[in-house]
Amino acid sequence: MAEPSPQQFGKYVLVSKLAAGGMAVTYRARMTGAMGVTKPCVIKQILPHFVDDHDFVEMFIGEARLVAGLTHGNIAQVFDFGEVDGQYFIAMELVHGQPLSKVLRRASRAGIGFLPQPLALHIASKLCEGLDYAHRHVGEDGQMLGLVHRDVSPDNVLISYEGEVKVIDFGIAKATSVVEARTSPGTLKGKYPYFSPEQAQGRQDLDARTDVYAAGVVLYEMLCGRRPFEGEFVTVLPRIITGDCLPPSAVNPGIGEDLETIVAHAMAVDREARYQTAKDLSESTVELLYRDTPRFTPTMLSQLMTYLFAEELAAEGRKVELPPGFKEQLAAWQSPSSEPSQGRARLPSSNGRASSPGVRASSPGVRASGSAPGLRPSTDGTPRRSSTQATAVRRSTTGVRRVTTPGGTRENTGTGRRPLPPELQPEPDTDGGTEPTAMPRALPTLAAPHDTPVETAIATEPREPPEAPEPEETESPRARTTADDAREKLASEAAEREQKRAKQVRQLSMAVFGITGVLLVIGLLIHFLSPAEEGEFSNEPVVLWITSKPAGAAVVVNGRPVGTTPSRIIGADQRTSHTIVVTKPGYRAWTRRFTPNQEEVHVKAELEVAPGTSQMASEIPTATPLDAGAPDAGTGAVAAAVVPGDDAGTALELDGGLASTDGGTEPAGATGSDADPLANDKDREMRRMDYPTRLLVLRPMYNALPLPEYPTATIDVSPGAAYSVWTEGSAAFAEGDGTASGTLVYYAEGDLPADNSVGFISSAPRTIKGAKKLHFFALDDTGPEDNRGSIRVHLRQSAYIPPRSVLFEPEKNALNVKPQHQMLLRGLNPRSTYAFTVRDDFAEVRSGSKGRVHTVLCVEKGPKAESVRSSHRLFETGKRYQVSGVQDLRCLFPDLQLGDNEGALDFDIVDVTNMSRKERAEALRGAKRSER
Repeated sequence: MAEPSPQQFGKYVLVSKLAAGGMAVTYRARMTGAMGVTKPCVIKQILPHFVDDHDFVEMFIGEARLVAGLTHGNIAQVFDFGEVDGQYFIAMELVHGQPLSKVLRRASRAGIGFLPQPLALHIASKLCEGLDYAHRHVGEDGQMLGLVHRDVSPDNVLISYEGEVKVIDFGIAKATSVVEARTSPGTLKGKYPYFSPEQAQGRQDLDARTDVYAAGVVLYEMLCGRRPFEGEFVTVLPRIITGDCLPPSAVNPGIGEDLETIVAHAMAVDREARYQTAKDLSESTVELLYRDTPRFTPTMLSQLMTYLFAEELAAEGRKVELPPGFKEQLAAWQSPSSEPSQGRARLPSSNGRASSPGVRASSPGVRASGSAPGLRPSTDGTPRRSSTQATAVRRSTTGVRRVTTPGGTRENTGTGRRPLPPELQPEPDTDGGTEPTAMPRALPTLAAPHDTPVETAIATEPREPPEAPEPEETESPRARTTADDAREKLASEAAEREQKRAKQVRQLSMAVFGITGVLLVIGLLIHFLSPAEEGEFSNEPVVLWITSKPAGAAVVVNGRPVGTTPSRIIGADQRTSHTIVVTKPGYRAWTRRFTPNQEEVHVKAELEVAPGTSQMASEIPTATPLDAGAPDAGTGAVAAAVVPGDDAGTALELDGGLASTDGGTEPAGATGSDADPLANDKDREMRRMDYPTRLLVLRPMYNALPLPEYPTATIDVSPGAAYSVWTEGSAAFAEGDGTASGTLVYYAEGDLPADNSVGFISSAPRTIKGAKKLHFFALDDTGPEDNRGSIRVHLRQSAYIPPRSVLFEPEKNALNVKPQHQMLLRGLNPRSTYAFTVRDDFAEVRSGSKGRVHTVLCVEKGPKAESVRSSHRLFETGKRYQVSGVQDLRCLFPDLQLGDNEGALDFDIVDVTNMSRKERAEALRGAKRSER
């Protein structure tokens, strides 16, 4: 596949993509200067979801400004940062090499399971030198800046082909943590295997010692070929906090006591017991490195890089050359002197005794240095003992010589190879046996001087015969090694953990099933035995007042005729839906299905003249009211109607007489048509609908909100800029607690697609692009008298441009929309649940390809004032929504002008309150089929 062509990015040219992570995308780039001068560099583009957060941007700019002042040989130089077309970036030095993580993987594939100790110590020392410089860096005022990397890991350590070590991404992790702490409070993100215990605990008072711990983890990984803590997030964090990990020598027996103590000191759980500065850790590693390998040079690291990445260097046209002696050195690295062990923490010493608390047993890696006594240190990176080092020898009770040296211990084998473990008889000792291998909370610190004598067993001919009989000596088994004990202990503990985990899973499963069963039984008992809560469903019969225009129309309720209009029907159930059909000769049938939401409901049927009927409505004779000759004709005529199907058993009484003349489904006592603002509107059916109805049609031509006619909070912006917009404060549009909200509706005026012009803003920033003016508003149908509070809308264009703001005042900017600019659906039952399916019928709010709209703004009004708080919703075509607790629904299309609006959006409405799960699924499937 062809390489992508270079892209211009400000004054930089992005040549090729290097990597992509959770925070940024990295490119190899080229900076163009004056007179055509170019400089290779690396560009890190911050991911958009971080850029949209103004807290991150502020933190990023501040940290980048500080890091740009860091100049050290072990820190990759940051020489530029800023923003190009809304995209934040940093420009840094191009290190011609590879990240340490890739070096370790490539070395493992090359047969180098453990990075050679001299190279690991060298890399750790240079890493710590860079960290220490940053930790101690002072600002222009002479004060310590307190920089902490927070994300030290092999991914952020670069090794150049020349053997240089560079730390990258200083300061970025801190800015990233600000966003993560707010978007996922209480959670930890990042490279958790390198977390310090205080990071794992979620503490915020992190200091330089956190980086020291992470550097210790990196050193451990280089020496052992694996991280000290591996596994899932939930299992690793507790182990980090308690320090439960294998000591390095249990994984790599070639690690000596002094080196293991350095790692333990760096990774101490208590940060007070840790190296207090990165410089202290660097000095310890350098001291050990040049004590055991005084002729080490960084050239060895360069040679290893050349060998591991020969293909990459050859592809770049560079000549790959290695010295003749490198093959011998490579063979030594590929053939470790002893087999790695899988043991657990505190290890028994080689003489069969357990190491006493607080004192680490001699490490096999130090004892087997691979050199004979008196040899000078090698030049190939293998530690040897100097002949000038003093040697202490004494006789043991078993005839085994013990040798101690100022720098550690060695075996007097007379060969350059590690001998097999000697066959030793157990010595009588009160401490005999193996101690439990539980890892101590913190490995011992480097408190003892390097010349502390340490005893070890040496396989030689005994000078005195053993006290035990000869047959017993020959029959005694060969001495166990630390690897044997550690492996067995690890296998045993793994089996115990697996058994314990399986037992916990069984117990938890039984508990969950038991609790679920108990709760299910309790729920069923409560449902069937307990009476309904007072006020949930009224036991009083519902009274339906049914009128028609013209009067005298026949009324059928739930499939049974009940008389003619006007009629009064008693006994409708609030918990069930009812279907009313009103018919009259010469007129179209009028049908409504609804669930009563109060004890007295008025229904008015306005009949339309049927096509082809020339007779006026007033000329059509009306039917005689049912049982008009009865003594109480006005009030006492009664007819029973049996509700079919799911309404079976509901008895309705028809009380003949006059009903109120108000139209639609309204509560008793509502004002008549003289107060109806749409009474004289010939298009009122396009702007108001009474439930029950199966289909609600929203037309931009009749239901659009012309914003220039309303007092929205507005601000002019630049169409070519991107703005981060968020709110501060809250406003309430009704009386009562819990009605305040910080969310507003915005409308972006400009050359934007209609669907991108409308949305919500809140305290969480969002990016708006391409607008020339922004309108901010909320919908309110109760008037400004009960409105209170205020919301300030902030707009930030760039870190270099001061932010702007506009104030939303609910008394002025909460819109009381005229009935002519919206669609009102009345008569929904707040106790019912409805399924709304939105279908597209080619709605347009302006001409052209950008005028198609697939969303509509709606406001749900419930019976309680607090429902106003979260009532604004955007309904989108092709989706299904569940609506409950709603009495009225107002919908509209925010727009600038209405003359070019066309098409419609359709709402398919299904009452699913009393449906089973299967019936609801069938209803939704039917809605989906109708949508197609």
